[in-house]
Formats: sequence, C-alpha cells, structure tokens
Amino acid sequence: MGNARGALTQRQCSSNCGNMTAILGRDDQGRKRYRSVCNPCHRKGRLLKADKCEWPDCTFVIEDKIQLDVDHKDGNRANNDPSNVWTLCANHHRLKTKRNKDGVYGQRTKN
Repeated sequence: MGNARGALTQRQCSSNCGNMTAILGRDDQGRKRYRSVCNPCHRKGRLLKADKCEWPDCTFVIEDKIQLDVDHKDGNRANNDPSNVWTLCANHHRLKTKRNKDGVYGQRTKN
C-alpha cells in the first residue's frame, strides 16, 4: 500500500498471517521503521505473556508486567507457536539471547 506520494507505508506481517503492518516512524538516517508484526499478532503475543519469568529457578519478583519480555526460544521472531514462546525477565532474556549455540554464555553467534 502507499500514501499520496506512492511511498511504502506498510509491509507484510512477519508472522506470515497475510496481514499488513504499519510504519512506526523513521530512524536517524530517515529510513522508515516498520512494526515487525500486525496488531492482531502483537495482541496475541501479549496474551501469551505469563505473570512471572519462566527461566528455571528465577526468583525475580516483578512489580509490573512491563518488566517481562516474551522471547522466542528458537530465535525466530516469525515463529509465534505457543510452544516456541516463553516469558523472561529482562536479565534472563539478555542472558538467553547472548548464549552461544554450544550453550556457553558470550558473544551471540549467527546461524
């Protein structure tokens, strides 16, 4: 879809649902930034969010759900299957994301 000038204002949802996602704004270089998922998929993801960190033995006590993130276990943001998402506190989300494929914490490796 385009606006009056014909500029792209939407793109396909990364969840492959067929819906379009809207522009969020622009980055410092003036390039358009898009939401990765459409509003219905974003709402569905929020509903999957638990009330506590699901990392084994995490004792973090939250004051507000904003302190929790929904994480994709396989790292694929388009795979929103409920078995692939879990809720992590910010600390464990960072640790999990930075873990190497061999299970060692450190610089994240590419696939």
